[in-house]
Amino acid sequence: MALLSSGCSAPEEDGALPPAEASYETLPPYETVPEPGRTIEATPPASLSGLEGYLIAVVVPDASASSATLLSAAKDVVSAGGGDLQQFAATEDAADPVGAALDQALDVEPDLVVGLGDGVVDAFGFESAQRLGQQFLVVGAQLAEPTDNVTAVVWDGATSRGSAAGPDGDLVDASITEQRGEAAFRAGLASIQDETTGVVLYLD
Repeated sequence: MALLSSGCSAPEEDGALPPAEASYETLPPYETVPEPGRTIEATPPASLSGLEGYLIAVVVPDASASSATLLSAAKDVVSAGGGDLQQFAATEDAADPVGAALDQALDVEPDLVVGLGDGVVDAFGFESAQRLGQQFLVVGAQLAEPTDNVTAVVWDGATSRGSAAGPDGDLVDASITEQRGEAAFRAGLASIQDETTGVVLYLD
């Protein structure tokens, strides 16, 4: 199933995933489609394709080493898959730096908006609930109350829920590596490609 087909179209009003008659047993990486909001184990594919013509807007919350690592991982995965990536960095001169960067990302009407790490959680939590027709992906953090259009990928050391709730464990910057970032992006994009959204994917 092409990723492009799920990125632009608005979801059903009831947030339903693909019709029950679809054969999920043949769609990697999940044999069954979980309920939105659940945390499930992620199975990153070794490679990802089908991103041709697909625009991904990445919101970079700060100039930290962790954000730079995740941005580099995103560029590598999207480039390898044939997609188009545009980055929008938060700037300190804005009243709400991350919110302003998110607004800029949404203005380009992307197929997918990606947020890097815990710095995007609060802004994404508000905006994603207002734009149910837009797909979002958060890598290295999760929303406290995700909606069907938000997919997140977390791992030990990167489980922040923003200011609304405590993380699932200690936050460790050293856990954010290029290899882990690439695996997270492949897992997240593959899940959205299969229209398995609204879930939190856990990388072991």
